[in-house]
Amino acid sequence: MTRAELAKQAFEECCSPKTTVRYGVKRGRPFWNVESTQFMYVPAFHFTAVRMCPRYRYRAVDEQGGVHVFESPDCCALLTPIWAELPEGVVRLTVTALDKDGNEYAPAGARTFFKLASFPEETPPAVRSYTDAARKAFRFAMSQGFVQHWLKYGEPDPSYDLNSYPSKMIGALVEAMIFFAKISPEDAGDAMKVAVNAADYLIRITPRGSVPLADLPPTYYLDFCPDPEKYGIVTPNWHAATGHYGTQMMIYPARAGRMFIALERATGNAAYLEEARKIGQYFVDTAEPNGSWYLVRSCATGEPVSDNYISPIDTLVPFLMDLYKRTGEERFKEACDRAVDYVMRTQLPTYNWEGQFEDSPLSTNYINLTHYAPVGLACYLAEYRSGDPESLELAKELMRFAEDQFVVWKRPNPWPHPTPDGSTPYDPAKWHTPAALEQYGWYVPIDASTANLAEGFLTLYKAGCGELYLAKARALTDQLTRVQHEDGRIPTHWMRTPDAEKNFWFNCMFESCRVLAEMAEYEEERSF
Repeated sequence: MTRAELAKQAFEECCSPKTTVRYGVKRGRPFWNVESTQFMYVPAFHFTAVRMCPRYRYRAVDEQGGVHVFESPDCCALLTPIWAELPEGVVRLTVTALDKDGNEYAPAGARTFFKLASFPEETPPAVRSYTDAARKAFRFAMSQGFVQHWLKYGEPDPSYDLNSYPSKMIGALVEAMIFFAKISPEDAGDAMKVAVNAADYLIRITPRGSVPLADLPPTYYLDFCPDPEKYGIVTPNWHAATGHYGTQMMIYPARAGRMFIALERATGNAAYLEEARKIGQYFVDTAEPNGSWYLVRSCATGEPVSDNYISPIDTLVPFLMDLYKRTGEERFKEACDRAVDYVMRTQLPTYNWEGQFEDSPLSTNYINLTHYAPVGLACYLAEYRSGDPESLELAKELMRFAEDQFVVWKRPNPWPHPTPDGSTPYDPAKWHTPAALEQYGWYVPIDASTANLAEGFLTLYKAGCGELYLAKARALTDQLTRVQHEDGRIPTHWMRTPDAEKNFWFNCMFESCRVLAEMAEYEEERSF
């Protein structure tokens, strides 16, 4: 298919009730979009029925002043009759109840939102090969002080504030170094030394013995820096870590566990697999009857500190599946299957894809949705249930949700996201697009989010879902090469502001590198 044909297909899918995102139904499926501000696929909203009124008039005013009207007997109807004609931009929608004579009787509701452009005919091309972009980024990382500190001393750099999140940052660093060693043999020696030093340190700071969370690497850790004022790391990241200190966000030991499995494969050292086993056994032993686990626990007591459950499909499920594949031990597969069942029974019907990040507050239903779990479930279905047509259709729907809420192909919505102190807004007019946004609580373009959506589209294409998925994967991956700096750095926040450049997370860049390499492998730039 030509790019014009693919763009036409994308537009038609965005306007059709058959290929929309799972919309709410009054007295049926919940309306997940109560906090949503943008839509690409035709939406429906939860408005209030007015007694004795048989019809409702929908009136949408676009930002050019154009008026678009239709009527429906349903106060929560899909906007299908006007969606194709609505231009990209801000839309102000009102719904009015009509009496039996067709006269306007009472308001039923209103909503203001931004209509996003669907996948376009043209997106910016890559400026270098995916392989070159990945190597360039890895070499930039190797030149940085905090990585060199691991290489020289085998300890975390006390001047690097993100070392306060050891499971997350060390896990990402070790996996990145393993991958770098694979694609760049000339750098393999130093890369693997960094990987081993960092992993060994994480093992040293893991609690042992009779403490409640024994054998689980910590989510938050401050002792790597004895004098934070002296080293200048009293930053928002440091404050977030200190605010959560004494708790464990339970998705991060699982991420560290995946790293230990990868390191054991790369080094042959069985001690790393044993660390993964210990982590896996904890999750086998502590699974709740519903198949998931409490998200945050107290390090002192081991008890949960909130009612939020782990969204396991992109965290626990991959770890337990990796552990099962490596060991053949059925206990891990059984726990994995129960976790998948939890997602299918609870999260899928509600569409409450809660954002779960170590530096963010926990949220209630629909307040802070993210793309990670739905993309994770789509990939799981495409990988393990690709022979089932219903599962593939479900995977497509999940990717439509992720695209609808978190991908910006052209112009972003105009509402700025405030910085944590509420001072300087992240102006959407300065964003790089196409891009993917991270979560409602941090609704800004992020490189790792862009990489995650690209991976999801590529996975569904490989499962036979059609050329449009490959085109979307390529477009987002091409953009990773375009935002990359000449020194190799792939910025975390894709905004043309100095503040955005300062807020840089290496784990996000490592995720971008991994997806660049996956796309390179698929495109046969090189066989890894």
